Amino acid sequence: MPGETDAEREPLFTPRRARRMTRTHAVLWSVILAATAADIVLTVTGLANGLREGNVVLHALVSEFGLAGLWGLKFAAMVWLVAGWALLSDRNAAIFLALFALVTVAVVVNNAVLVAGL
Repeated sequence: MPGETDAEREPLFTPRRARRMTRTHAVLWSVILAATAADIVLTVTGLANGLREGNVVLHALVSEFGLAGLWGLKFAAMVWLVAGWALLSDRNAAIFLALFALVTVAVVVNNAVLVAGL
């Protein structure tokens, strides 16, 4: 339509075949993967040293299934993240990844402080 900006013409969802890995996406994926690995290590370390899981969903899963509950939840989160990244426009995918990265890094910092205080 006349007068529309590029952002207004950009579809919310991008077909999978059109998805490309932008430099921003690559950096955010790197942060997410590193932070997720650190979160897993810190969570396992904290649980092994007697700390209680603070996430109620993860606490219930770990109580019921042990570490398989942790791995299952992390896997489900990654599937959700990949699906969002694959379906959203480049701009919205970058925002989606950045928010996930921010939350994951905050959780890692919190876990690191808790584990360091043991």
